This record gives sequence, C-alpha cells and structure tokens, in this order.
Amino acid sequence: MKQGKTKLSFANGALSDHCVTNIKRLRPYVSSVVVCFDSAVPEHLLTQVLSGIQKSGCDYKTLKVARGEKNKTIEHAAQLANKLLRAKVDRSSLVIAVGGGTTSDVVGFSASMVMRGVRWACLPTTLLSMVDAGIGGKTGVNAGGAKNMLGAFHFPEFIHIDFRWLKSLPVREFSSGLGELQKTALLAGGQLLNLCLAASPSQLRKPCTQLQQIIKMAAKFKAKVVAGDPTETDMRQILNLGHTFGHPLELSERSHLTHGEAVSYGIRCAVSHSVELGICDEKLVKLNDKLQQKMRLEYVNELPLPTASTLRQVLARDKKSKGGELTLVLLEKAGRPMLRGGYSAAAVAKIVIANRLA
Repeated sequence: MKQGKTKLSFANGALSDHCVTNIKRLRPYVSSVVVCFDSAVPEHLLTQVLSGIQKSGCDYKTLKVARGEKNKTIEHAAQLANKLLRAKVDRSSLVIAVGGGTTSDVVGFSASMVMRGVRWACLPTTLLSMVDAGIGGKTGVNAGGAKNMLGAFHFPEFIHIDFRWLKSLPVREFSSGLGELQKTALLAGGQLLNLCLAASPSQLRKPCTQLQQIIKMAAKFKAKVVAGDPTETDMRQILNLGHTFGHPLELSERSHLTHGEAVSYGIRCAVSHSVELGICDEKLVKLNDKLQQKMRLEYVNELPLPTASTLRQVLARDKKSKGGELTLVLLEKAGRPMLRGGYSAAAVAKIVIANRLA
C-alpha cells in the first residue's frame, strides 16, 4: 500500500455491498480474507461484513481478538501474527480489522509483521477509531511502560465507516472519541469547529445527522494531514495535540482515564501553556472550555493525577522524546497549531499538575 493513500468511505447502511466494492477493486486480486474482530462488535453488523466477503468470491476465516488497552501488547500482536500464518495468509491476502482503536492498532501491527507486510483494511466501530485511531497507518502496541513504543507505519488499503456501529456504543466510549474530536476541531478550526460548537451535547453522543457530518469532516482532515506527511517527520506531529500531556494520565491507575479523556485534559494543558507563553489570547481558553463542556468532558479536569515523580518517569519514556527533550503542540489560535521543542519531562509534568482543578 502506498504511504498515506488509503481509500476512505462513509455510509449509513449497505455494509455488505461496500465490503464487496472495496475488496473487488484491490490489485492484485484478493486471494483470501481474515476478519479480526473484537468482542464488542454487534453480531448483526459483523454478519453483513462476512456476507460482503462471501459475495466478493473470497474464502475467509474469522479470528476473535482481545480488546482493551491492557491487551495492546507485543505478546498479543505476536500471537495474532501466528494465527494469521496458521490461517494460511499469503502476500495477496487481506486482513480486515473490525473494532475500536486498540483492535486496529494490534491487527494492523500484526499484519505488518507477517511476511513483511500483508495487506489490511479497517472497519472502525467506535467514535475514537472513526475520527482518529483507525486512520493514518500508525499501528503498534505499548511497551516499556509507555504508549505505542513498538509498531510500524502500515497503511490500510481502505477504511469504511458505517455510522450504525455507533448505536451500540457505551457512554464512556463516546467520551473517549469526543476527546479526539475536541483535538481535531481545534486543529482544523473553521467549519468543523463551528459544527462541534453548534451541536448539542446529546447530538454529539448519538449517530444523528449532525454527528455524521462532523465525523466525515474530522476523518477527512486527519487523512489530509497524513497524506502530506505519512511517517510523521514534519506537520503530522500536530495530531499529537494534547497527547504528550495526556499519555501519562491514560497509563496511570490513579486517573482511570480513557485515551480520549486523557487527551482532553492534555488539550487543556496545551491551551493554558500557549496563553502563558503569549502565543495565543485568553479567548482560546474560553473557547476550549466551551468545546469541552459541549462534549461533557469537563469532569476530566478534576480527576486524580499521578504523582509528579510518576509523571516525570512516564514522560521520560515518551517515544517522541529526542535527546531527552519533548516537543509540544501548542496553538496560536484554533486552526493554527505550532510545534515548540526543548521541554524536559519535569517541565511538562509541572504543566500537567498546574492544570488540575481543585
């Protein structure tokens, strides 16, 4: 798969037909398919996926994969890679990940290891994976007490987003996805930000027309950034807004935050620090507060934090650290992000602690 050139499509039905179309257009022709799905996938929609594969004329096998951040490990990825080999995949096969962000991360990474890279595709089933995790070709697992330390850039052949998956999504899963949506809205600014601010909190938590439009715009924004910088050597780094601050909270047992919740707190840190440095106006703090409230994520600002010592330790292991220094994504205003380097783990830990509401 050419770096960054993934086919992205959206629908609210006809899942079987979309699977047929996407599989049949691939060259070389798909010899076999392995569908890797997680336990949260609704059976009636999974059946439609399998029906589409049958209609495409491909033989297929299914593999159930463990879900959740605790299973995002090299051991699980290696086990899955071995299962793919036992399923007799070849270089013309296609592995399809059906699930949330953890599932696509692990399945994509496993596919990258088999025969130095078997083709794969993604059917994201959570809001988080639709607007962020399932898009961009970053695959990997956690290791060494830090996020995504082992992985590969392995771009899916196609990503098809069917909004009906969202109907079965628990409240907490919506919260996680909305944290990433908050990030994308601030990075993109303009129409996407306005749509998020105009939507009611309830509209942001159900697969209504408003949320569907927002998801499309957010997914296309990320895909465009990725296409311009597939391996994150330049401006793709802006997609890490809130992540350097947030990752230690996500890994902490004290915080109990999902990925998106941790990112939302991290965005608060990035915005307040941007104001401190005089990079942006205080109005951006109010704008971010309003956006966070729309998404019902303001509670993350009051949750327990890891100790300063733990924060420093985790930040020192951040995979984006260069020569012991971290680069932060800051904002001049909505729609105008910037990168600023030279931060120590201790300096970033201080910012994290300073932004917790008493």
